[in-house]
Amino acid sequence: MAVVLFDLDGTLLDTVPLITACFQKMFQKYGNTDISTEAVHKLFGPGESIIFRREFGDQWEKVLQDYLACYVQGHDQLQIESWVLQLLKELHQQHIPLAIVTNKERDTTSLTLDYFQLSHYFSMIITAQDVERPKPHPDGIVKVLQALDVSAQDAILIGDTMNDQEAARQSGIEFIQALWYVPEPLWPKDPKWRVAHSEKDLRNTLQSYLL
Repeated sequence: MAVVLFDLDGTLLDTVPLITACFQKMFQKYGNTDISTEAVHKLFGPGESIIFRREFGDQWEKVLQDYLACYVQGHDQLQIESWVLQLLKELHQQHIPLAIVTNKERDTTSLTLDYFQLSHYFSMIITAQDVERPKPHPDGIVKVLQALDVSAQDAILIGDTMNDQEAARQSGIEFIQALWYVPEPLWPKDPKWRVAHSEKDLRNTLQSYLL
């Protein structure tokens, strides 16, 4: 395996509840609207600024700054799983290039990676602002493969959503769906791709690829 790519939210860190809560606060404060968790998740895909431009018009910049403040403050309640951090360290020590491909924008990506001191593990970090089309399009993955001069058959993406799965499929790389932060009722039934419910699942699957 030449490179291991990771999604960020819901894969490396359980940030989705925080993101959801901050979105709900913005809709309540600026739109006087109570928006459900499911409705927030349906907005995900483009970067935060694009979503806020679409939903709040001319006041989107104020909404974005308020959202960033909410997001930063919420990091006090987050923690990275010790086994996730250990896995990153081990892969890094084995000189396996690691990359992040996320639909977050640069500001929020940097905030999270800097807070948990993770940036140095990754050879490349691709955000929604670094490609013309974020996931589910393959642009971010292709950018990593080209920059690191890696073929699709030597790469694997670990992510939690169908956006990740579709981006991996379109780019021709392997995919593992990360389910350790996903509630069990939402686990896919009989998926045609690899899934990992736990550290053990992920390690076993990665080991089979790395060998």
